[in-house]
Amino acid sequence: MNLADSLRSVLKNKSHHIFTDLWKEDVANILRDIGSDIAQVAKSGAKSFKDIKNHGIKLNLKETLESGADALLILKVLPGRVKDGFHFFREDLADEIEKLSDGKQKKIFVLKVFGALTSFTVGSIYSVKKSAGDFSLKGLRRKNAFTQFIIAEIIFKLSQLFIHKFLNEVEKLVTDEEDLKNVRYFKELISDRAQMEASAENMEDLEPSDPAIRIVENLRNYVMTGKRLT
Repeated sequence: MNLADSLRSVLKNKSHHIFTDLWKEDVANILRDIGSDIAQVAKSGAKSFKDIKNHGIKLNLKETLESGADALLILKVLPGRVKDGFHFFREDLADEIEKLSDGKQKKIFVLKVFGALTSFTVGSIYSVKKSAGDFSLKGLRRKNAFTQFIIAEIIFKLSQLFIHKFLNEVEKLVTDEEDLKNVRYFKELISDRAQMEASAENMEDLEPSDPAIRIVENLRNYVMTGKRLT
């Protein structure tokens, strides 16, 4: 089965499993890890998370402790928004791929979507860390380095989870060798944060009106604001 047909099959037959059933256990583990980091900061008085140097964020202890309520709100609400965003993404992707009749166009479209998803995942976390100005969450009082770090990590880790699971299901169906190499490339890429960052730079010159880019931009906007683009 080629790439486009495999993708269509996954969207039709496997999407519920990816976006719903796997949510409970995998997401719980991710949130538990992030919550453990937050608890450790509050308990030990550490000025940074254990891997904070890899993210380039300096945390102020007082700022961190004063943001406890905001951290709980983010952990409670944001994962559901990410989940809903990927549900909408699934619907948009299925609708768009049905509009294409040419096999080559479908393949190019799918590859652009995979590449744009990589760009979205990295781009979102770095834009949040730089400035949380375009992120909105009702009830959030502080947008400091601490809350920005939590937001960025949730978006990155949950997006990484969804995309990896999605690609894994596509890979199971693909029989074309070239398509299989492409899927495995993106699977490897989405698992490596450093490679993703480098790849994201190559996506900056893509045309925003391109359907593949627009679908992923709709996803990004929903995750950041909780609103669908019109």
